[in-house]
Amino acid sequence: MKFKSTLGKMPIFVKEVSVAARRRDARLSFAFVYPDKNGRFIVRQVGQTMSYPNRKQPDDSKTLADLHFEIGDYLDVAIY
Repeated sequence: MKFKSTLGKMPIFVKEVSVAARRRDARLSFAFVYPDKNGRFIVRQVGQTMSYPNRKQPDDSKTLADLHFEIGDYLDVAIY
């Protein structure tokens, strides 16, 4: 299954549930969390973006499919 959402669009969803992400200077960092073959969780950093689209970042155009996101993986979002 292909995911068409990009990291640049993710702040739209995060801002709906987090007041901190609504700040103009908010930076969002994304990581995938998934179990390895031994059952331990792996955290893999996948990119960063800004909360507002007028501040373009190099990772904005990365799609979840490009980053190999799979159903069952967790998406970790850190807001700075």
